[in-house]
This record gives sequence, C-alpha cells and structure tokens, in this order.
Amino acid sequence: MHSELLDLVNKNDEVIGTIDRLDYERMLADNLGYIRASDLFLLNSEGKIFVPIRTADKHHAPNGFDYSVGGHVSAGEDYLTAIIREAEEELNISLAPDDIECIGKDISDTSRYIRSIYLVRSNETPQYNPDDFKSAQWMYPSDLVTSIDKGHPTKSSLKYTVEMLENYLKN
Repeated sequence: MHSELLDLVNKNDEVIGTIDRLDYERMLADNLGYIRASDLFLLNSEGKIFVPIRTADKHHAPNGFDYSVGGHVSAGEDYLTAIIREAEEELNISLAPDDIECIGKDISDTSRYIRSIYLVRSNETPQYNPDDFKSAQWMYPSDLVTSIDKGHPTKSSLKYTVEMLENYLKN
C-alpha cells in the first residue's frame, strides 16, 4: 500500500477532514469516518464484464478478482473524476463523463467505505496495467459469482456489487 491523501467523510458523504490511506486501520479502530472509492464495470454486448485478476503483491485480495476499474477517490476529487483517472491508470483507456453510467452508491459500515459504482458499455478489450493485474477475462456476471462462491479470491465487495449490476441491468 502506498501513501495517498484521501478525504475523510461522514456517513452523509460530507468531508470532515483528510486522512492518509496508510492510516486506514487507525480510521477503522478509532471510528473516524469513511473514505471514498469509485468502481466500474466494463460490459460488452454479450453481457460479459471485463474481470481482471490482481497481482500477487497486492495488500488486499492478492491474485483475486477485481472490478474492471477501481480505486480511491483522492482528497479534493469527486467520484467521477476518480474513475476516469483510474481507467487511464489501470486499463489505459480514456473515458469521457458521457461514456459512464452511474448504477448506484454503496455505504459499508464494516469497511467504512462509500463507493460509487459505474458502468461503461464497450466491446473493446483494454490493455490492463501489469503493475495492477496479472491477467483478465470477459465473464458473465453469473459465472463470476459462481467462481467467487467456489472460493476464488476476490475483493470483499465484488460479489455484492455484481449483484447490484445485475439488478441495474434488469431495469
């Protein structure tokens, strides 16, 4: 994990200060507030999502499934700007705000994250950053959930968020 200044927010997503990403465990222990993240799914016309596998050296979920794109919202940044920045860093793709659909927001009292969840529809297979991911594949959401249920390592919020995506796509 590396140092990064993040906004510290209350449950209403109002900024109440800043905190270094390295102080996450202290934030949890001392119940200081929440931090923000943005996550995005790339969805192709077959209904498959682009699912990268994290590198083995990642602090959280090494060798695990990840969002197509995801990351912390830096101090002073908004959710949409963060996901556009992360898409460039992790998948080498340039997104415009009009390319992105917001599918929802999630507040976790356990992990103390407030996350905005986004969707981009694309048939292009991106070139992922090898510093972040060791491989990637297009998967049906149901197959991803089945793999998670069978014990494949994953980010803890991914299964729930895939289900959020599936509900969004039904409407």
